[in-house]
Amino acid sequence: MNVQALLKQAQKMQADLAKIEKQLQEKTYTEENEFVKVQCDGTYRFSNIEFKENALDDVEMLQDMIALAVNKAIEAAKTEHEQEMSKITGGVKLPGAF
Repeated sequence: MNVQALLKQAQKMQADLAKIEKQLQEKTYTEENEFVKVQCDGTYRFSNIEFKENALDDVEMLQDMIALAVNKAIEAAKTEHEQEMSKITGGVKLPGAF
């Protein structure tokens, strides 16, 4: 077994992981329903929340729709993050990587 080759491969994987991580952090995820539109980045920070015209007619429904849209946006970001990282690691979950 060539330790030098393994080390080089691990360093390449680490660089690839860092590159993908940065790209995912900069990506915008948008979720929308009949009451609200939300946007977050790959670090799950929300940059925009827009209310639709009819949103204030039913405040309880608006609250539910905000929570739903926020959770969907976060889930979309997490899912893509896991899929992209899995491509690089071959499906092996690395501690602390994601």
